[in-house]
Amino acid sequence: MEIYREDTSVVARYADRLSDVYRRHLQCTTLREGAHVVALPAYRGVALDVLDLSSLGTTGTFKDWLAAVAIAECLAHGHRTVLAQSSGNTANAVARYAAHAGIRCVILYPPASRRRILPHLAEAPGVHFVEVDAPEERIKQVLAAASAALDLPVVPPLEAQLEANKLRAYLLRDAALASGRQWDWHVQAVSSGFGPMGLYRGFREIRQDDPGMPWPRFLGVQQEAIAPYAAALTGTAVNEEAPMIEPTLFRRAPGPDLLARMQSLCTDSGGTVRVVSNGRYHALEAKAIADLTSAGVRVTHDADGQVRERAGLYSLAGTYDAVDGGLIEEGARVLAAYTGGSGPGAPLFEPEHRARAQDVVGLVAALTGLRRPAAASQA
Repeated sequence: MEIYREDTSVVARYADRLSDVYRRHLQCTTLREGAHVVALPAYRGVALDVLDLSSLGTTGTFKDWLAAVAIAECLAHGHRTVLAQSSGNTANAVARYAAHAGIRCVILYPPASRRRILPHLAEAPGVHFVEVDAPEERIKQVLAAASAALDLPVVPPLEAQLEANKLRAYLLRDAALASGRQWDWHVQAVSSGFGPMGLYRGFREIRQDDPGMPWPRFLGVQQEAIAPYAAALTGTAVNEEAPMIEPTLFRRAPGPDLLARMQSLCTDSGGTVRVVSNGRYHALEAKAIADLTSAGVRVTHDADGQVRERAGLYSLAGTYDAVDGGLIEEGARVLAAYTGGSGPGAPLFEPEHRARAQDVVGLVAALTGLRRPAAASQA
């Protein structure tokens, strides 16, 4: 059952909450950044709702919000070419929104994320996906080197990510007022954690005008193989030998700034970050899919029958697991974020450009038509 819906654009609806540098050009970048809240069957005495950030989005994930805001900032600063690095979802969103705004983009991604790339986006003029055979941290290094050597901005910057994601708080405030619901927990699978960090920034803003407004405790969910926040906050041992189930939940080393932000978020909200083991996830996936489907939320499968993305499913599996483990108690009401997984199915992307890490700067220079300075380093 649907509880609340913003069909067109959460970004446009709450644009007045953004600074002028973003707001001035949003009319040139927004497409469809919708969202809705649906009710799922209760689980062991816990009322369960889902915030679907996927079904009503342009590319099928909440990254559409941040792409709309980040590309608006690029227009404000006169940038006509940008760089990005992604495990898939941000790549698709940046490609779609940059092409819509007439901005050229070069996007680096690892081979493990190839099946996440939407092939039709690579056909847009000025969009170049580059598959880099290197781990995440190395790709970030060569992206920084290309940015410095060619004087090109990297999108989306942290501030744009936080500002775009804070709009979720205003949506949830209005959804709570309209539905009469009050959520005790907000659950989301986390990689970098920009989504919940932005969300709770928004809650803090709202509390400046309404100090008595309650906010939900935050529960972050991480997969067994990659759980830096859970390790830092709770001392959970990370099993790096475990297979990685969901490539978009990829960030192994958030760094001290992000760790501090997540610690603050959990302290302020009374929340935490937990690991869902591979065995538990596999045991709970079918239920998560069935519950979402019964509520009218599509779970996309690729032509090979594989679930296209599991980040949203991890939120739901993490909720069930937290109820089973006693963290979320009977009588609570939970809002789980379905951040991606209802996007379009697509054939496997065939890369047009592949590069070794040491060749990235030269390839980016060639794709953008910019001359690489003789002293430029590959990092």
